Amino acid sequence: MKLHSHYLCIWGFVGTILLTTPIIATARAKYNYIGIGATDEGFAVNAKIELAKQLSVRPAVLADVEVDDDTEITAIAPITYDFESPFKNGKFLPFAGAGLSGTTRDDGSVGLVVTGGMDYRASNKLTTNSSVIWLLFDDERVNFIVGLGFNF
Repeated sequence: MKLHSHYLCIWGFVGTILLTTPIIATARAKYNYIGIGATDEGFAVNAKIELAKQLSVRPAVLADVEVDDDTEITAIAPITYDFESPFKNGKFLPFAGAGLSGTTRDDGSVGLVVTGGMDYRASNKLTTNSSVIWLLFDDERVNFIVGLGFNF
């Protein structure tokens, strides 16, 4: 079985989050956001909508903008488990999850998405976020999003 380096990176990232999450839960405030961000191939619009205490949906639309080629649009809708903050200040909030995705590449296809990342609650109004997205289409690929969300 051939093992790709991006698989190791993703599983290492998810494993690190799981190992650094404290066993004892602490109280945290509910927050949702909608934001914009940069990806390794273009830009993204993303959001976090809390469904339950530690369960959220994190939809995003990624646009791969290339000058010499058509623009590719990818939409994702993962359900994530929101871990408690590993720090006392409660501002760093890791998450991991999976869901469905769709793309306009090669006349469109639907696949699975696995994601993990971290939110940082900078203030009551702003959250910075970063995530790794593993898209499982016919041609597997990994994307990164770094963004700024406006809390509501």
